[in-house]
Amino acid sequence: MKKLFLPIAIILAVFVIAGCSTKFNIGAPYKNITVVYGFLDQSDTAHYIRIQKAFLDQNKSAITMSKDPDSSFYSNLDVKIQRISASGARLDTIHLNRVNMDNEGYPKQPGIFFQSPNYAYKFTGLLAAIDSYRLVITNLSTGEVDSANSIVIVDNDSTVFRVDVLERTGSFYLTDLGFATTGANDKHFNVNVGYNQSGLSIPTPDAIEAVLTFNWVDSNSQTHQRTAHSYDYNLGYGLYPSLHYFNPLNTDMYKAIYAGMGVAPANVYRLIDQCDMTVYLTTKDYDNYQQAAATQGLGLTGSEIEPIYTNIKGANTIGLYTAKGVRTGKVRITDDTIDSLTLSPYLAPAHIIGKAY
Repeated sequence: MKKLFLPIAIILAVFVIAGCSTKFNIGAPYKNITVVYGFLDQSDTAHYIRIQKAFLDQNKSAITMSKDPDSSFYSNLDVKIQRISASGARLDTIHLNRVNMDNEGYPKQPGIFFQSPNYAYKFTGLLAAIDSYRLVITNLSTGEVDSANSIVIVDNDSTVFRVDVLERTGSFYLTDLGFATTGANDKHFNVNVGYNQSGLSIPTPDAIEAVLTFNWVDSNSQTHQRTAHSYDYNLGYGLYPSLHYFNPLNTDMYKAIYAGMGVAPANVYRLIDQCDMTVYLTTKDYDNYQQAAATQGLGLTGSEIEPIYTNIKGANTIGLYTAKGVRTGKVRITDDTIDSLTLSPYLAPAHIIGKAY
């Protein structure tokens, strides 16, 4: 999935492993390039912005520098969020504190980079959808000031951000997922999404993505051990509202289930559990980043050392600061679909015998 949680390592790795560029002279003297990454989410009460250095030095190995925290973090930053009204007036200023993400429950993934400390900048509080949030980063050692603006996407109100299979009332209520019909009468499985701004002075999201997570239990008939598994099926990504519903063929759903499960191990049978439906809405900045990456590429095959899209304003600063909205919930598969999965010759090697709920 083009997940709306792009790891900072993707951005940093461009600096570490790329071999040539028309943007930077890699033999030039060392200088700091600030890399910023953050998504605002209205459903969160704690918000994190990662701010690090990307490093270029003609005298040191990038691999060696990646193991030194001083190569990746600034010691003297002032980080603030300015809340801006729809009319452009500054409403208040929020100071962000530097925290170790290990202590916040977000440990760094293993890799060549140092593991600790794992710093980011944090602020807490509810985000107002009618306001925008301007990030201002001041390097107190150099006087450099970098900034970026972000809107807020409503995702804590189902009357605004609506996903039909997740609703529990009204005309959009859909109890279970049904995709039993296949073969000559193959049909489309549909998920409809809406963002209702009626009467609200809030911006329109620009990009949308949906993921259906299939969950199942492997049960061993010999040891009686039960093991839970899951598989993410990307329903699609595109521009909203041009794309506001997802409709893969029912047979595509069967293929996705088999891709996740594969052939059952010896003495193992499968029980289908409830699915997780997750829909993301985000901004034009995120879509621009994705489109630029798709056009030009990143990493070893990319043509740039510098990331090819940034919405951070500053002489030596790059990155992505924007917003996302997420709706997610549990949905069941209809009984007739479960029966169809257990009887399907295509899924026979997966050894599905029923459901776990």
